[in-house]
Amino acid sequence: MLLRIETIAFVALLILTLIRLPSAIREPSSRLTWIATITGLAAIFMVGVAVPLHTVDGWLGGTNVANLVQNILATAAFWFVMQAALTLDGSRFNTRSLWELPLMCLAFIIPFLMIVDRGSTTDAFIDETADHFGLWAYASIYMGCVVLIMTRMLRGIHGRKPRSYIAIRVGAWAILCASLVEIVYLTLRVAGMGRTPPVEAVGSLFTFPFYGGVVLVCAGIIAFAIARAGRRSMNTALGRLLARASLDRGMIVSPVPDEDPVHEAYRLAVRLTDIANSQELTKRERILLRAATQMLDRQMRAPAVVRMSSATGTVTAP
Repeated sequence: MLLRIETIAFVALLILTLIRLPSAIREPSSRLTWIATITGLAAIFMVGVAVPLHTVDGWLGGTNVANLVQNILATAAFWFVMQAALTLDGSRFNTRSLWELPLMCLAFIIPFLMIVDRGSTTDAFIDETADHFGLWAYASIYMGCVVLIMTRMLRGIHGRKPRSYIAIRVGAWAILCASLVEIVYLTLRVAGMGRTPPVEAVGSLFTFPFYGGVVLVCAGIIAFAIARAGRRSMNTALGRLLARASLDRGMIVSPVPDEDPVHEAYRLAVRLTDIANSQELTKRERILLRAATQMLDRQMRAPAVVRMSSATGTVTAP
């Protein structure tokens, strides 16, 4: 089950990375998601999904440093996922908050480096050394950082309506709960409870919800990406139809460099509305204008954006 859920998470991140690459190149607002997915992909790679763990850790000296690198990458991935989720509604990413990420990583890097004997490469590094205080501090602080990130993300997206947020919320809760379970397990081990069946039962509750949560968060972001791509395609097609309507009226249509399809369609719809105020539109033009006002009015929600009434076709400012 461990390999299976990690493999699913790896594939989900790989798909999301490839899907978001064109958008990340084209739109700066999409780069947070892409950075999150590629760092998450690198983190799961360190587990040994694509290349055996002994090989990966061997590149780093064979003393389980791969576990530290994995957790650094995972922390970065979760942090950027949080920032991406918070900016899905169009709000801006605050670059001043970047200082938080190295501070979080430093908090668990220091206790990791203080572990005297990390042993040779093993995929059970945490379980085998959880009785030591240094390991408890390292892994618990890492899990605490994940809990903090997921809590901030859940608070930030609270109340948002799009259905894609449901998967993101459920995934974030799963990751948060799994991280708390891991902290409890680590605390039981360092308290001297040993690897008794009840303690190991607690530890076994970590993997599936943690990586399952990663899959759900990816699914939610993929859903947003698909919806956004669909809207972009519809707006591009709508823009072509509106441009054709203007050309048929003998008007010059000059493209605006690097204009977003939704703004282009809106600009051309406003032009057609101006024509309607002085001339009678054809049936085809009225249908086109009605479709444009209904679709664009749902999308253009920013306070400073000029809006059109879908009922009358008139232009108003909010």
